[in-house]
Amino acid sequence: MNKLIHIFKLAWAYKIRKATKLPYPPYQYTIEPTNVCNFKCDFCPQSDPEHQKHRPTGQLTVENFGLFLKKRREVNPGNKNINFTLDGEPFINKNMIKFVELAAKEGLFSRFASNGSLISPEKADLLAKAGPFVASIDFTSEKNFFETIRSKKDNYEKLLENLRYLIKKAGENKNVNLEINDITSFAGVDPEESLKKLKSLFDKNLPPNVRFTTRQFHNFCGHLDLKEKEKRYRLCPYPWTQMAVTHTGDCVPCCRDTSARSILGNVFEDDIKTVWNGPKYRQFRQNLIDKKPELNSACKDCDLPYSGGGSKWKPGYIYRSLLRR
Repeated sequence: MNKLIHIFKLAWAYKIRKATKLPYPPYQYTIEPTNVCNFKCDFCPQSDPEHQKHRPTGQLTVENFGLFLKKRREVNPGNKNINFTLDGEPFINKNMIKFVELAAKEGLFSRFASNGSLISPEKADLLAKAGPFVASIDFTSEKNFFETIRSKKDNYEKLLENLRYLIKKAGENKNVNLEINDITSFAGVDPEESLKKLKSLFDKNLPPNVRFTTRQFHNFCGHLDLKEKEKRYRLCPYPWTQMAVTHTGDCVPCCRDTSARSILGNVFEDDIKTVWNGPKYRQFRQNLIDKKPELNSACKDCDLPYSGGGSKWKPGYIYRSLLRR
């Protein structure tokens, strides 16, 4: 499907018709390499001692990823990106580089969030050869803050070394794209000053495929109590735009549902279109249309529908965001 046509159909179904049965496949695809992590960050559900009790831990296999790619190919979406994220650190899975390689053979651009601790220089070299990707990695200029909030001692210098090598690699190989996110704002500091301090740890002459941002935190379906909700309700776009898949093939409504509270089908067992327009997905959308997010397990404590105004809810911003992906 042509990308612009896909976005137009999506916008019509989501904004105008508010349809529950959709005349297009998912635009964005997220698949989870593993739900195991070697960090226990305060802002992430992995820090909750009860988190692993919600669903069994495990890893995506090469065979099941190949099956997922086949099923994705059958629906031929306009988007050529694939996200390796949901819960866990992707490089815990020893096949992560193989996944990027297989995605590249499909003509797909890989995106993933990682804590960066396992992307050694040797692994970065292999990753650059596997195919194009963007790695989103959280960091901070404050070592004590890093060790406290991420519950990980003696990893700061190692991660700094990994990031410096990845930046060097990005200057040599266009396959390597980096987003380095400052997490110090979680402590309530001035985000602009904090970002300047973070940038000062690295060479001033950065390649164009490396960018620094300030991490925007959300509550992970209720894990954090960040601020009081606003009264105005806004229709969440995720069930109209993306499909997120656990390592077992279960489909959840978005990448915020790390505990798989709302399982809407399984794409290892059924085809994507059957799940996407199945009764569970349609009822999930209807509950949001009816302004009853509390009827959806994944939505009842989520801050997104009440996250306030700003440009992110404007049609132009949503359109440009989808076009970039």
